[in-house]
Amino acid sequence: MGTAFRLPVSGLEVIFRQTTGAEDILLAEEQNLDIRLALALADVLVRLPNGEAAPWESLPVTDLDAALMVMRRLLVGDEVRSNVVCAMAAGDAKKGCRARVDITFRIGDYLSHHAPSAARDASPAEERGWWRLDGAEATYRFVSCGDQIAIEGRSDAEQELARRCIRPEGVAGSLRRRVEAAMAKLAPNLIGDLDGVCPECGARIRVAFDPLRYVLGELREQAKFVFEEIHLIARHYHWSEKEILALPSARRARYAELASLSRGER
Repeated sequence: MGTAFRLPVSGLEVIFRQTTGAEDILLAEEQNLDIRLALALADVLVRLPNGEAAPWESLPVTDLDAALMVMRRLLVGDEVRSNVVCAMAAGDAKKGCRARVDITFRIGDYLSHHAPSAARDASPAEERGWWRLDGAEATYRFVSCGDQIAIEGRSDAEQELARRCIRPEGVAGSLRRRVEAAMAKLAPNLIGDLDGVCPECGARIRVAFDPLRYVLGELREQAKFVFEEIHLIARHYHWSEKEILALPSARRARYAELASLSRGER
């Protein structure tokens, strides 16, 4: 039985399972840390309670980012710890002292801070998945994973997102800002800045955090030893690649460690 989680915007309940060698191969071989890789991973590791795949392409991007962060918490841990160079983080080499600055936070706290909240002037529209601004002729829906794929590489990406997600087309000015404010409350963007202060020189630290790229990068780092582990286990235990890839990643790593130790004892 996997770990259950309710997606923050759609409210769908999903179940997470552990990675196996198949997912590690995917992470190790895929060059781009992008939404397509995230969706491929989510399709196999995150399922609805009935075992079916979640309809990720139609779900809000916020739900995918939240699922990735929960995936990271289950596979690596709740605490995110990174470090940056003060000059780079401060954005001004003249002000930064170039000290290494630790940035630490917990995934549970980050998700709570970015949890959806009610928009006072928004209510569900007649069309499923769409919302209406009270007292205004404007409806909108949240940016989906499918939308993000559709605008990849487009020079007019922002305009195309607005065309897809806001009606009538061409809404501008204060009404557009009201729509965007309501969307930000109901489906907050999990990409944001982490703020802090350098303990050495007092410079303000601001680091951009993208859950999708961070989680995929970290999981790829963990998966990079998959080929060595397959080689060690196959050589020591004489199991087939298919049998080895079917093992949970943590168990495969343990067998590889034992095989390596056994070689050292000879």
